[in-house]
Formats: sequence, C-alpha cells, structure tokens
Amino acid sequence: MTSTADPLFAAFAGRLAMPLSEAIDRDALTRELVDLIARARREAPGVKLDPLGFAAHVAERVTYDRHGMPVLAAIHAGALWIAYGCVLGDASALAAFETTYAPVIGAALARSFEHGTASDAELVLREKLVLVAGDGAPRLAAYSGRGDLRAWLRAAAVRTAIDLVRARRVIPVDNADLGDAAAVDPVLARLKQNYRDEFRAAFGAAARELTDRERTLLRYRFVDDLSIDEIGLLYKAHRATVARWIAAIREALFERTRAQLMASLDLDDGEVDSVLRLVDSQLEASISAVFGSGGRGGT
Repeated sequence: MTSTADPLFAAFAGRLAMPLSEAIDRDALTRELVDLIARARREAPGVKLDPLGFAAHVAERVTYDRHGMPVLAAIHAGALWIAYGCVLGDASALAAFETTYAPVIGAALARSFEHGTASDAELVLREKLVLVAGDGAPRLAAYSGRGDLRAWLRAAAVRTAIDLVRARRVIPVDNADLGDAAAVDPVLARLKQNYRDEFRAAFGAAARELTDRERTLLRYRFVDDLSIDEIGLLYKAHRATVARWIAAIREALFERTRAQLMASLDLDDGEVDSVLRLVDSQLEASISAVFGSGGRGGT
C-alpha cells in the first residue's frame, strides 16, 4: 500500500468505536477505504469533500462483522458522502441532497398525513437534518450509510409527523408504547394486528445479526435505562460518541427489520410508508422485550 493511503487509514483507525483486531489485514482494510472514497466520488461527482474527514466520519458509524472487521463494502457511499457534506454545511452537498433525496420527505408525508401536519413535519425535519439537534449534532449525522438514504428519510419524516400529532393531542410521547401510537393513528393499530407475527420474525432475524457488543449497548440503554453519560463512563467515551453508537445500532436494526418485513409481505408502493411507521413504532418496545429477557433475537 502506498504511503499516500497511510493518512486515510490513520484518520479512520483513530476514530473507531473499538480497537482493530490484531488479526486484521491493514493493507486490505486500507484498500477498502480507498474503494469507498472512490465509490463516493463516482456516485456524487459534484460534491468535493476532504477524504480524511470522511474516513473519520465513517469510522464513528461503522459496524463490524463477526471477525471484528469494519464493514465498508455495503455502505451506500455516495449517500453517506452527501450526508457528511450536509453536516459540514458544504454548499455542493446541500444542493445534491435537495435534488436527489429531499423530495422523498414531502412525498412520504403527503401519502400518510393531512396537509397541515405534513407541511409542519417537513419543516421541523428539515431544520433538524442540518441544524443542531438535541444530541448536539444535525440529524443527518446519525445516518450511517448502511441503508438507503431515501428510506431513512421516509422513516424520519413519518416519525417526526407522529411526534407532532401526539404532542397536539396531548398524548404522552413514549416510543416504546405502541398503544399510544395506535390511539393517535388507527392505521398503526390495524398494521400491528395484521402483521404482528411477521414483525416479530423480521425483528428476530435482524437482532440475530447484531454483535455481542451491539447487544450489550442496547441492553444498557433500553433495558437497564443507563444514560449515554453513564454508558460513556463504562466505555471511556464521550457522550456524543455513545449517542452515535446507539443511533447507528438502532438504525441498523430498523433497516434490517424493514428489509426483512418488506421481503416477507406482498405490498404495493402505497403501503411502504405505513410499514415504516409500524417498524418505528414497535422497535424500542421490541428491543426492551428481547434484550431484557437475555435473548439473542429469537422470537
């Protein structure tokens, strides 16, 4: 591997959530990083960003295979490249986002919510995507590149709209309680009834793909109810880093559950967003139930 690639590897390794295994081939990993950058540039040719900064960004969101190797080949490189640029406030990335990805937000909301709620939810989400959110980072910083950015945005839009409806109807906001969500949205009650078994199977399959470390982090957060500061003390990591870990693992569960569920159901395009709402509404309750029982994702 040429010396020009060494800074790329250093930028990546210096920001990893866990140390690299000594058995990992450094040159092979560096080649994957070089390929990831090349794919990102091909898929988003008008967006010019610092590859070292991007490598560090990826490192903070990457997941690992069973051998402890960072999983880079499946990342949606161009989408993550654009999202990273938006987090930085890069004009070319913001323009690419508006052209390629932003339209799905309004479309998803228009299919599932009345006009006023849809408009308000789109405004709220757009502000959160690129402005500082509650965890100290733009919402797009939580996108890890593992799933399609359009699906990620559709889910974020639906989640934002449901939160707005809940707040307006003075119903306690508790993402772990599907009863509240069903009270606000009868469609979710019907979906829960119709697809209960399919959801359990899809979630179980998704949970079984998590590593032991990822399961432990979920158990600390959603079962033991540790704060991100308390988890940070355990891992000697900054709270913002822990928040990114949890968000990335939750996103991976969401995307895998969604993919499994969509594969098992015969749905038309108009029902896709409703399934996203079902998955999101039940996800944290399922995390608490499955990992609280000490299970490994079985149903």
